[in-house]
Amino acid sequence: MAENKMLCLYVFESLLDDREDDFSYEYMNFLFQTGAFILQNTKSVSPRITGYVENIIPLFSTDNFRYHYRISKEMFEEILTKIGACLTSKHGGGIEGIPPSKQLLIFMCYMSNKVTMREIGHYFGIGQSTVHVVLKRVNGAFNENLSKIIQWPNFLEQHSIAQDFQLLCGLPDIIGALDGTHIRLSSCIGGDNDYFNRKHYPSIQLQVVVDSDLMLRDIYTGWPGSTHDARVLRNSSLFNNATAGQYFDVNKYIIADSAYPLKAWLITPFKDNGRLNINQRRFNRVLSSAHQVVERAIGHLKQRFRRLQEITVHDLEEIIKTIVSGCILHNLCILHHDGVEDFLTIDPNNGNPNNYPNVYPDGRDGIQRRQQLVQGLP
Repeated sequence: MAENKMLCLYVFESLLDDREDDFSYEYMNFLFQTGAFILQNTKSVSPRITGYVENIIPLFSTDNFRYHYRISKEMFEEILTKIGACLTSKHGGGIEGIPPSKQLLIFMCYMSNKVTMREIGHYFGIGQSTVHVVLKRVNGAFNENLSKIIQWPNFLEQHSIAQDFQLLCGLPDIIGALDGTHIRLSSCIGGDNDYFNRKHYPSIQLQVVVDSDLMLRDIYTGWPGSTHDARVLRNSSLFNNATAGQYFDVNKYIIADSAYPLKAWLITPFKDNGRLNINQRRFNRVLSSAHQVVERAIGHLKQRFRRLQEITVHDLEEIIKTIVSGCILHNLCILHHDGVEDFLTIDPNNGNPNNYPNVYPDGRDGIQRRQQLVQGLP
């Protein structure tokens, strides 16, 4: 039993969320008492835990489940209902013998922690290669079946969002806040040094637009970390649709920082050259206060689904799918009011590592629109 306890300690401790999190030794003792019996040591090499999903997960309280898997049991069951059929097959054998609920648990363990696939395999009693196949399958199911949860607001929704932003900061007609963030990679994809950002670590760009409720309304990802934020924007469907006169109701716009070009539909702050007047400085402060919603949303995304703090796979397609899945999970948490406040934070290290100024000219219509907003400040 002493050896079993030591093995339990290694496995469960390796999957703790973060060494800085509060760690309940009472809970570990609970796991010892209820989980030691599931260890099987019939093989002389690489013993595995069995029965964890069947025998231990049902004993988790609501708080314990959410602590480890970052979503409530109710939300887990709803996701399983929507994608469970995609995780089954009639062919049998191999991964097909793993129930959809267990596949989803494996995926949530991966998304919620920074542990390796090998450690997840030990945890769930399967091989590392099987973990990889499960993650790829669940990622595909998320992207194919739940991506519509990230949706641009229609004109009626834009009116409601604008009212909320106006209550928040006093400016009218804002329907979202735009920003980019970097998803750290363990190494450059294909050895391409373009993935190194200005802070000298490899990353991939994620551009998001967030509404007043912290919902992600538009996402765009896949560009290497060295790419300027404004260039990412110009290659996105958001830019193409906005330039074509689509997406935005009359006078509606989104806000961003000074890394982006000023447009009638994209309002940025005045560049502080030391000669700003009182009204311009005040406008910048108001805009900054409204822009914090996107910073908080990115903080929630990375704090809750910590796989997005660093992705260790090397396939670009799977990296993109993992990022999209994390964004889908973020929106589900917002919609379900699933303890979002527990993970809200503004990470001081989350800012754009490149910190490049805007490289594209400001639009004349944008300059006029911003001046109208300055003059209309209450």
